[in-house]
Amino acid sequence: MLSLQEDDSQKIFLIGGNDGKVTNTVDVLDLPAGTWTSRTPMLSKRDELAACIGPDEKIYVIGGYGGGDNSCLDTAERFDHASGKWEMIASLSVGRRALSVVALPDGIYAIGGYSGKQYLASVERYDIERNRWNLIAPMLSPRCTLAAVVAIPDFRYIYVIGGFNGKPLQTIERYDITSESWEEVIHSSLVTPRFMHAVAVLQM
Repeated sequence: MLSLQEDDSQKIFLIGGNDGKVTNTVDVLDLPAGTWTSRTPMLSKRDELAACIGPDEKIYVIGGYGGGDNSCLDTAERFDHASGKWEMIASLSVGRRALSVVALPDGIYAIGGYSGKQYLASVERYDIERNRWNLIAPMLSPRCTLAAVVAIPDFRYIYVIGGFNGKPLQTIERYDITSESWEEVIHSSLVTPRFMHAVAVLQM
């Protein structure tokens, strides 16, 4: 789920997923009213997707599972609040399900996931101005069902926590935007390995 401001202030968007079958539905919770309404559905059905709010305030939905045998999606789309419509953007270099994404001022980062054949260490960044994905330095370990977060206000580091690559992972890596490289955060390894978890950042 995503919480938005601007014209959709105090609204939470619930996007895609699975209700017994893969869906493209979008439902919105109006927090003051306490009511749910339906919005324009995505162009593609997808679960195991990742979503974020881009620096342009549009909703970006990346990859996922489209149903069928190992249907890992390389497609991505975004929702424009002004038009109320979804539009396809450039495709990823590889299909990714169970990935994670983060948004930074320089674009959208699609991190890891599962291709239907292998766990992925690759990472790609979406250039909003040029409408293209560029591969950047891969993670040290392939992983899906991971969690990723930008943990400090200056946007220097992306932290990637846990995940799965045939076994639950205990490691944490971080990507340094300035050096464009990954390093393992040894002192902060998880107490217990885990995957399919969530993370949140509290700025005090």
